[in-house]
Amino acid sequence: MKIILLRHGESQWNLENRFTGWKDVSLTKTGIKEATFSGMQLLEKEIKISSVYTSLLNRAIETTHIVTDIINFPREKIQQNWRLNERHYGALQGLNKSETASKYGEEQVHIWRRSYDIPPPSIDENDPSHPRFDSKYDGIDQLPSGESLKDTLARVKP
Repeated sequence: MKIILLRHGESQWNLENRFTGWKDVSLTKTGIKEATFSGMQLLEKEIKISSVYTSLLNRAIETTHIVTDIINFPREKIQQNWRLNERHYGALQGLNKSETASKYGEEQVHIWRRSYDIPPPSIDENDPSHPRFDSKYDGIDQLPSGESLKDTLARVKP
């Protein structure tokens, strides 16, 4: 048995150098090409896929659909789970990474991004962009307001 981990293709906010986290953004033309290339590689190498899992984020779902269409994997068999979402960057989501480093300092941004157990500043629970206001997360009680890598691991593990 093999496991293949495939990151989504380039998103609009990747292109703009923004902290994306749980914000739903779509793939760029480059991201679509990257996803297509990945699907073609799986097809050419005749790798048989028995199950596919993805997060609830648009860019991951778009990538998954492109790849699974190429390899003829049925969409109805794709399993989605919120626990596979990327790390939640809290109040940093949407901010340009360079501008954030200028404002808070390179060292602080490095700590937020790379330390294991120090999360970025949390987003307020009443902020309209908090995931609790997104219907796709209805019924989930443990929604983050920002995550360290340790928090992300704890969410993904189950």
